[in-house]
Amino acid sequence: MAVSVDAGQGGIRQLVGRSVELNGLIRHAARARAGAARAVLVRGPAGIGRTSLLAAVADRLRAAGITVRHHTGRLDDAGTGRRGAGALFGPELTRGTPPAPPARDAYAVHRLLHGHAVGLMDKGPLALVLDDAQWCDETSLRGVDFILRRAATRPLFVLLSQRTDCHGPGTPVLAELLAQDRCALVELGPLGDGATSRIVGQALGAAPDERFVRRCAEISRGNPQLLHRLLAGLREAGVRPDAAGVHKLGALGDGVVASSVPDSLAGQPRHVRQVARALAVLGRAETDLLAAVSGVTGKRMAAAMEALRRHEVITPGTPDTMSDAVRTAVLADLPAPGLEELRARAARVLNDTGRPATEVADQLVLLAEVDEPWMLAVLRDAAAEAPGRATAKAAVRYLQRALTAALTETQRKDVRVELAKASAQVAPAMALWHLRQALDTAVGPHDRAAIAVDYGMAAVGTPNAPEAVRVLGTVLDALPDGPGAGVTLADRELRTSVEAALLVTAVNEKAAMATVRERARAWPVPLGDSPAERRLLSVASAYAALEGRPAREAASLARRALRVEEAAPAGWWVLGSSLVLGLADEADEALTGLERALATTRARSEPRLHIAALANRSLTLHGIGDVTAALDAARAAVEFAAQSERTAGTPMPHIALSTALLSQGRADEADAILDRIGGRGTDRHIWEWHHYLYAKGRARRELGDLEGALEVWRQCGRSLAEAGVTNPVLAPWWLPATTTLSRLGRGVEAAATIARAEESIRRWGTPRARGTGLLAAAMATGGRARLDLLSEALEVLADSPARLEHAKAAYQLGHELLSRDDAPAARRHLRLAIELATRCGYHALGAVARNLLVTAGGRMPQLAASPLDSLTESERRIAALAKRGVSNREIAEALFITPRTVEMHLTNVYRKLDVRGRTDLPGGLGSHKTPGHRRRRTAADATVPSH
Repeated sequence: MAVSVDAGQGGIRQLVGRSVELNGLIRHAARARAGAARAVLVRGPAGIGRTSLLAAVADRLRAAGITVRHHTGRLDDAGTGRRGAGALFGPELTRGTPPAPPARDAYAVHRLLHGHAVGLMDKGPLALVLDDAQWCDETSLRGVDFILRRAATRPLFVLLSQRTDCHGPGTPVLAELLAQDRCALVELGPLGDGATSRIVGQALGAAPDERFVRRCAEISRGNPQLLHRLLAGLREAGVRPDAAGVHKLGALGDGVVASSVPDSLAGQPRHVRQVARALAVLGRAETDLLAAVSGVTGKRMAAAMEALRRHEVITPGTPDTMSDAVRTAVLADLPAPGLEELRARAARVLNDTGRPATEVADQLVLLAEVDEPWMLAVLRDAAAEAPGRATAKAAVRYLQRALTAALTETQRKDVRVELAKASAQVAPAMALWHLRQALDTAVGPHDRAAIAVDYGMAAVGTPNAPEAVRVLGTVLDALPDGPGAGVTLADRELRTSVEAALLVTAVNEKAAMATVRERARAWPVPLGDSPAERRLLSVASAYAALEGRPAREAASLARRALRVEEAAPAGWWVLGSSLVLGLADEADEALTGLERALATTRARSEPRLHIAALANRSLTLHGIGDVTAALDAARAAVEFAAQSERTAGTPMPHIALSTALLSQGRADEADAILDRIGGRGTDRHIWEWHHYLYAKGRARRELGDLEGALEVWRQCGRSLAEAGVTNPVLAPWWLPATTTLSRLGRGVEAAATIARAEESIRRWGTPRARGTGLLAAAMATGGRARLDLLSEALEVLADSPARLEHAKAAYQLGHELLSRDDAPAARRHLRLAIELATRCGYHALGAVARNLLVTAGGRMPQLAASPLDSLTESERRIAALAKRGVSNREIAEALFITPRTVEMHLTNVYRKLDVRGRTDLPGGLGSHKTPGHRRRRTAADATVPSH
């Protein structure tokens, strides 16, 4: 194959980067033509350009009138006598010649070759060009030496080439020839940068970037053949030789290096190829393992490894490993039966030497047959060793391979359950399918119950949830119940697990929640003495909250569920209990539970649950008036969800983000986000659908569409009623609906709206519910009663974590007082509203409160008594961690936000406090309490001690 060659004038090839060597060979030929026979040996590794150089010399000599006889040696020619160098003189010399002439006939062969050479030289100068001479037989090469010695004063030029990275039958003769004075040596080295740049430019049709050229040289190692292969791939891929193209060279480079491997190994001894294949199967070099798999030991093993390093079959700079592309290339020419035998031998060796199950399984999954009992056991053990998301795909691969083995029905069912657990994190649909198959083959209620629990938990939040509810209900009916004979503690725990799975699978399903809740009414409340009982308590607290039973009862159940730190990781149970505590005004405990869920789901790489925890942490932070932190958490949830196609469309992060943006006065952005998600796939879910409708109504109101907002909120109220949800604070649509109706002068409708919510508000009974209920009632009322209700609402909300609602009440009271011409009192409450809104990041309310304060004749309040008071809650929290020496990345992980968000907040802190960096931050950052928020112990606190 010609490389580094262009067609020049008259069809003569022009070499790129080999002009020095070409001119030197032409000078040797000129001296030989003058009557001083000479030989030159050109040496170099495969692909370095020997063939191209010899072809270019032959072209020049022919153009100068010299007779040229050109032949290339072949490995198959070894030992075939005249078919080596004899082929230089035509087929008539090789036709009918025995394949291996006896040694006594070698002199006759030499004389025959010499006679033909003399006949040619009588007609003019002669050049004998023999490429890949190392493959020629000894007799033939010695014949060339015979001619050279007897034509010392004749016009004879002998040009030979030798590949240096392999050993052929002619190698010893070439060494002897080189030792003589009449033979010169030309060593071909790597191409220089200039030559590489010219070749790149010609191949890709543009002047190349310097970094592009340098990277091409590194990948090809100055080897013209590898360079041309690389450039052909780049040209086909449409890569330009500019700075942007540098980043695309890596993968193509691996392929180019791998493409040279077969050529490099072709000429190596058998034991080198055996070691290379064993290393390709194993992936890395451990002498004992390589010896057992390859059958090569001792000095031959050391020599083989040295040869593989020399030819860079082993990746340079690594502890004797091969790249994946090279491993594939090494094994490409091995027949399928041989490769199967080699992999099976490697698996047995790894297993017999006690290697980790995953290493053995990596060999087994590539076998055509997994037909031995130990193989199945290894595949299942390997899957059990791969619990995290990073290794889940490997576990799935192991178990899918195990399913192809000859299994009993029981084994197949067990493997399907294991496969479902492994695939739940990476392919939920696959997990559900395998669990359904396992359910169909399970025998007995206990067997079916354990699988049904996994099926229900895998179906949470998916379209399969209704089917899972039906399956769990059927399984539950078949289980023994009560204290009768034969019901063991294990039976009771299993039944409790099924009950908990049934409730949690249905809790967010509009069509199923009410029916399952009715079924669960007869169940006794568990004590919480076992994991299953604590899970049942958790989901029971969620049902109590949705039903709108007193907050203290729901919070009590949630606390009892969380009172013990489970050895098992936090899951939907911890998330559910945390959300209930947040609805019950126990924000600190709710955030603690959410952070526990976040830490576990991040460590175990459970994306659906992690995203849900992040989004609901945002809503909880928003609920306590930390809008900036809520926005950070929502953005983190959106970014995390976008990392996978399966979670990119998850609506809750976008709903949380829109909620925070609305409070910041960015209604256009919020509405656009809500329009994009469109509530798709959420209308059957209780939590997501009603939060979506509540936020969508807010967006329409802020954009001036009051009637559209009212319609959306009424839809929210109807949907909650259809689902049997009466909790007044889950999506408190009645509050903005009442205030909007009042604003439109439709007092009767406003009064009817709040009247329908009063019973649920009274029963839930938290300060947030009572305070917002008073606020809504005030807006639906006129006269002195409105003023009294607003004053009471302000007082009640001051004792709740609902700082946004507290700010709203202060604003509404200031607005009402101003309408009654009590400007001094109005200014006092408007300043409180501005202060609260500013601290919360509630820009939408802060703006209208400032305008009203100016109308009331007031000046803007001086909010910052000290520089620390100018910090938001998020900035204060991050600055306190930074002051303690926590890194930005650790802060981001601790607060479940991105490092960029941490940097942004710290920049704001440094600017506000006028400091240069974290070492200059003042003390007292963690001791801040926002004015107007007086935390009071609630009835729920008195019922059950805090965990």
